[in-house]
Amino acid sequence: VLAARTERENAELQLTGEQRLYQVGRSTTFLLFQRQNALANARNLELRAETDYNKALADLQRATSTTLRANNIIVETPTVP
Repeated sequence: VLAARTERENAELQLTGEQRLYQVGRSTTFLLFQRQNALANARNLELRAETDYNKALADLQRATSTTLRANNIIVETPTVP
């Protein structure tokens, strides 16, 4: 997840730099679109990494029977009067 986040942050920086170059006439729309596409891909990868992590965590909790405890859920047994 951290690697995907870093990749997205780097893609944002590269896009910002490319936009500045484009504004002063030192870049092309093609290169600008490439950076935008790279950022969109990096965002998708970051989202997928977070989703995969959460799914793996849920699978681990289910396998170790710690789902309720991990989510601070207490199930009380009813008392018989």
